[in-house]
Amino acid sequence: MGVTDAAVQRLVASGYPDLGVIARGVTPPPRRSGRTTTEPPGPVMAIRLSVTGIRGGRDPDRLARCSYLLIVDVSKLGAAIPPAWIRTPADRDIRHVNIWPSAKNYCTWAGGWLPSLCWNTFAAGWLQAPPSHRTLGNALEYAKQLLNAENHVSPAR
Repeated sequence: MGVTDAAVQRLVASGYPDLGVIARGVTPPPRRSGRTTTEPPGPVMAIRLSVTGIRGGRDPDRLARCSYLLIVDVSKLGAAIPPAWIRTPADRDIRHVNIWPSAKNYCTWAGGWLPSLCWNTFAAGWLQAPPSHRTLGNALEYAKQLLNAENHVSPAR
């Protein structure tokens, strides 16, 4: 499924200036015979962006600000909350309790094992929301909320 370029551009203009497309789906070939045409780009399947959150953990500096570079798989956005991996900081430097260690989830888009967001109760809320509310913008707002607070009963760390 993915998302459209228009949806990505709206988010870039409304507060996510470094949001970038890292993967696209395939656009079916045109059903015309004769002349070849330029095919439109396929749907956006994965994005990357920076989100500022808290460092987390139990140390005195747990509320210090930290920039997280996320990779988000938006290929099945309407069906489930999108998987999101942390590209930076490195796994060994992450103390936030709502982030799974890298050994837990493989990121196809990065070609390796990366730390990932533990959506926990956010995932249930996503599925209870009307399909029209399961947008990329809302998923990114969920990620911001998750990275700016900690649920110490999270199973992640």
